[in-house]
Amino acid sequence: MPSVLWLPARRHLGELAEQVPALRRVLSTATRQADQGGGATALMSDVFDALPSPMPAAALTRRVDAPDDCAGRWLRADPCHLRVEIAGVRMLACSDLVLSPEEVAGLASAVRPLFDDAGWRFDAAQPKRWYAQPETAHPPIGGDAPEAVLGAYIDTALPQGEAGRATRRWLNELQMALHDHPLNHARRERGLPEVNSLWLHGDGAVLSSLSARVDAVWSQDALVLGCAALAGVHESDLLSSRRLLIDARLGDDASARHVAKVLSRGESTDISLASGERFAWRPWHRLRFWRGEPQ
Repeated sequence: MPSVLWLPARRHLGELAEQVPALRRVLSTATRQADQGGGATALMSDVFDALPSPMPAAALTRRVDAPDDCAGRWLRADPCHLRVEIAGVRMLACSDLVLSPEEVAGLASAVRPLFDDAGWRFDAAQPKRWYAQPETAHPPIGGDAPEAVLGAYIDTALPQGEAGRATRRWLNELQMALHDHPLNHARRERGLPEVNSLWLHGDGAVLSSLSARVDAVWSQDALVLGCAALAGVHESDLLSSRRLLIDARLGDDASARHVAKVLSRGESTDISLASGERFAWRPWHRLRFWRGEPQ
């Protein structure tokens, strides 16, 4: 398998191409493949074999955040900001709320009794990703991944039936626990979004094994890194591997450096954009010098 390069969505690709001039040339000479679904799940299924659907995202990211305490079933309970509107409740922010250590400790203390009363473990492992461990026999709970919900009304992201009712009960209790919290008052005064609920998602048990079609992975996405750890592939093997996965979807300086390194090798590379466009570049494609910009 060639190396794999994940890039930002097409509308955000310009800034990365300015940092890595070779990227525009490679895309213009590559062979355009059939578009696939956008988003992390579609990209990951190209690299990791037999990923279950839905993915046990909490158990996978837990391997990154708490590798010594990741066994069993886990549920993500990420800090979020919801806004009540006439038409419903809309998610405006989740996870990336820039919480200080004091805010993490204080807000976690406000919700911890709810999990204790339910007999669930709770761990605010790091500012972006908090975890709960339901009892093994508890039915599935939680909604869609936050990236699929941001900006939308949450009703369509919640499951049907008892799982949906249980999730709504938890959301209501969490909102009441965080309502009028002094730390939220302070955030509001500083013009920051309040943490007025936790978003439950990614419920599932740890996978027994996972295989990858690459030998090394570089990513800043905890879900990707969790899958890589389970598959036994690591960033430390980047220099020696001939089959890399470089996850440059953030398009930041670190992403640009890694993209430049991959392209400088001049080896076969499959390129996927977060918006679904796919390209295949092979060394002989450099002869397509007459081509213009990618279509």
